[in-house]
Amino acid sequence: MQITIHRGTKEIGGSCIELQSGVSRIVLDMGMPLVNGAGDRFDMRDHDGLTGAELVVEKVLPNVEGLYAWQEPSVDAVFITHAHQDHYGFLEYVHPDIPVYMSEGTKKLIEITVDFTPMENPLNTVELFSWHESYTVGPFTIIPHLVDHSCFSAFALEIEADGKRVFYSGDFRDHGPIAKKAMKALYNRVKPGVDALLMEGTMLGRTGERVRTEEELSEEATEICKQTEGIVFIFQSGQNISRAVSFYKAAKRMGRYFVLDVYAAHVMSEVSKCEGGGNLPYPGKSGFELMRVWYPYWLNKGLRKRGKTNILNQHARHKITKPEMGETPDKMVVFVRPTMASDLDHIKNLEGSTLIYSLWDGYKEDSKTKAFLELVETKGIKIETLHTSGHAEYSALQNMVDTLKPKKLFPIHTFHPDQFGDFGEEVQELEDGVPVTL
Repeated sequence: MQITIHRGTKEIGGSCIELQSGVSRIVLDMGMPLVNGAGDRFDMRDHDGLTGAELVVEKVLPNVEGLYAWQEPSVDAVFITHAHQDHYGFLEYVHPDIPVYMSEGTKKLIEITVDFTPMENPLNTVELFSWHESYTVGPFTIIPHLVDHSCFSAFALEIEADGKRVFYSGDFRDHGPIAKKAMKALYNRVKPGVDALLMEGTMLGRTGERVRTEEELSEEATEICKQTEGIVFIFQSGQNISRAVSFYKAAKRMGRYFVLDVYAAHVMSEVSKCEGGGNLPYPGKSGFELMRVWYPYWLNKGLRKRGKTNILNQHARHKITKPEMGETPDKMVVFVRPTMASDLDHIKNLEGSTLIYSLWDGYKEDSKTKAFLELVETKGIKIETLHTSGHAEYSALQNMVDTLKPKKLFPIHTFHPDQFGDFGEEVQELEDGVPVTL
């Protein structure tokens, strides 16, 4: 079996791996980069006007022959581990006849993103994979393994061909709400002695970053709610479902309404219908009467412009208005993001409120985020940072290496491949686009 990491050997994001056995080839993830060649935040608008073929020449798209819509298709399948854009963001360029495998939850999250943004639907020939099943593509046998990550329905992949086994960790952690059960099942199912372990190393180099469990984070959020006289605003990713659940628990403990913007509410309600989502809270679900939905101006306008009034209507029964939130601010926990800055002008009694920033600290350098946080402070809203990573810390990475006992360890999804030598196995640092044969 031949392995080519097209992007990710020395950077976080843009993951793309090609496996070849004979004339058969599969691709694992088709991500958009997080950073450009200069190390600045990647912006696809910098490449407006370029054709797909030109994007390959410019090394924006990975050079995978037979993968793209303008080529004769010769890749057998693509497998997507989860619905973060640094793992699926370039799917739109894949030839529509090539089957793309993903979980039901991943498909749903991508569809929701399409509904709420100008993004074109990148899903063409989709094949859904499920837990505890194996899939055959040519000589390859692929087994998805559920993992805990800051994205619902994330998977690692075990691939076998030519008598060799490759394990691709995808993005994972061992401090999330399903981590203990998921990792126990994974390690029970995957035989030690894999020929190659392609393991993420996002957290390497992040010294001093505290790694909380989601339950610890929820308890700290409860204390913030207790000490805040006004509204507790939550600034987090709208698709980070485990984090939303952590804040819901905090709101419930303090008897506060948990108010999701219509996007986050739609994510929660739709994902609850997918495999693994049956226990998730969402507005309108029996037993969750303190959950409400608010309609920020630009979200509301965008949905109407795209003809998605059905989504607005779906959550209308649980609507709370901006004036209503301002009437009892001490009873509110409210989701908010930078695009909702103008809405704050229509919520009274903001003095004494708190905004919990629950994202990676590095995003604070983004100009829109920085401007939003500065605006929040001018309104008398205190900012608290309360976050935990969606990625594995050092001990979890070491545990994966110790348990799977790989014959070779290949760093991926990391800015610090040099630190993989600390794990005590035979580490082989690859270069993007350079194949290696097992």
